[in-house]
Amino acid sequence: MYKKEKGVTLVILVITVMVLLIIVGVVVQTGVSGIRNAETESLKTNLLLIQAKGKEYVENANFHFGTGELTEEQKTEIKGQYLKGTLIKEGLPIELKENEEAYQLNSENMKEMGLNDLIETAGDYIMIYNIQGESVDVMYKPGISKNNQKLYTLSSIEEAGI
Repeated sequence: MYKKEKGVTLVILVITVMVLLIIVGVVVQTGVSGIRNAETESLKTNLLLIQAKGKEYVENANFHFGTGELTEEQKTEIKGQYLKGTLIKEGLPIELKENEEAYQLNSENMKEMGLNDLIETAGDYIMIYNIQGESVDVMYKPGISKNNQKLYTLSSIEEAGI
């Protein structure tokens, strides 16, 4: 009569391959998510380093502003001496608040700040100084996407809980 064959049937083989594909898909998604999170944390760390240096510069400039009345020329000279970067007035993806000024950083600025690891991407960073409020925010020009929203500044990244 019929002899029962031993071995792997086509159905078992297809089920095994499907289970393996599901496992691989989950592992790949977890890996990609982990890489994306690591890149975001690295960017945030860079922004925090730049901000810390920027706060030092704002404090120095504010100290030299003093309590006396200065002319606009004197203020500009002090800013030029203490604030790093090149003043930019247009082309920002965000609106500046009152008393804020944006300065584009370059590789030379990064060297002065001791951030040699960021020299290659120096043009991507903009310092947003507010001397009167003694605050500094840092903008990353390419921005990062989170929940279909583009975030550019360190403060907006922190507000979003990233």
